[in-house]
Amino acid sequence: MGQQILNGVFKFPEDSALPGTDIIVPHVILGDQAFRLHKHILRPFSQKSARGDKCKTVFNYRLSRATRVTENAFGLLSQIFRVYYQPINIAPTTVDDLIIVTCCLHNMLRDAYLENNGKAYYQFDQECSTESNNMRSFSGEGGFINTEEVRVRDIFKDYFENIGAVPWQIS
Repeated sequence: MGQQILNGVFKFPEDSALPGTDIIVPHVILGDQAFRLHKHILRPFSQKSARGDKCKTVFNYRLSRATRVTENAFGLLSQIFRVYYQPINIAPTTVDDLIIVTCCLHNMLRDAYLENNGKAYYQFDQECSTESNNMRSFSGEGGFINTEEVRVRDIFKDYFENIGAVPWQIS
């Protein structure tokens, strides 16, 4: 997947407008410092460049918050369906179906259990680590940064600071 993104062959949806604007941006995947900056990969600003710049700090926080939500959701899914703890040796299209099916099954199990017992149907296993080595890094080869990549990140940064701002980020 990482190579497809970097080579420009990954099938992202058409670029679309940010909510409440006519600003057209590409669809992006959230990443952290280990990821290479790319027009389809949002990564945070370095701590050094964000220090003293409220816009960059807010962007980094909002990106971190969104990343944490997806990691938590995947962690819960992994607790129920242990297949995610190991490399999955099936066709990518089948993996897509597997993810959709396990999400649906998770929701069905949760709803059925809540109806019958009024409480969560599973206990999060604190002993089982969600750390795994089955994810490959997208980190780039070299430090060249394309101006389009910087422009996309800056558009999101400005959006989170202005139109997409939320009350709790103002302090």
